[in-house]
Amino acid sequence: GLRAVSDTAKAMEAIREQAEAVAGNIVSLSEKTQTIGDIIETVNDISERTHLLALNAAIEAAAAGESGRSFAVVASEMKLLADQAKAATGQVRGILGEIQRGINTSVMLTEEAVKRAAAGKTRSDTTQRTIEEITARVEENVQTFQQIVASTNQQQLGIEQVMGALQNIRQASQQTAAGTRQVEAASANLTELAQALMALAERYRN
Repeated sequence: GLRAVSDTAKAMEAIREQAEAVAGNIVSLSEKTQTIGDIIETVNDISERTHLLALNAAIEAAAAGESGRSFAVVASEMKLLADQAKAATGQVRGILGEIQRGINTSVMLTEEAVKRAAAGKTRSDTTQRTIEEITARVEENVQTFQQIVASTNQQQLGIEQVMGALQNIRQASQQTAAGTRQVEAASANLTELAQALMALAERYRN
């Protein structure tokens, strides 16, 4: 369990680092997109100026009459190209706007992913510390249990020794009782002998 939590924390940290790297790349892309937008603005400005110059050239060509007809054709082509360039820059500007909005959304999502990964790592670290504390307590309880078992074994050994001593006392008591019975029997025999001797003495005395 502890190893799994540690692996999860490492994975969260790796995700966070990757998300930050992606966010950095997206920001760089956004800056480049902004640069492209600036270039498009310049091209659009040039197109508008070219369009204006083409109009002025057409007016001048019309005023020149027959001699200005070829110039009028060139002016018309310039105006057409300027209009096409302006339309193209408008399309590119729209596409860049969509790209920029997508980039902004990606940045927000990436930042959210970084925050969630960091929060996940924090929770994993907290869980890991909790498991380590529980493991330490379990180890302490195991040591305490082992001490209790050792103490119980010592008590059991002491009880066995006491029981052995009681058994010895019992055997000694039995031996003492047997000896006492033998003494009583011998005393009874001695008493009988004494009585017999006294009776015999009385007989001879009479």
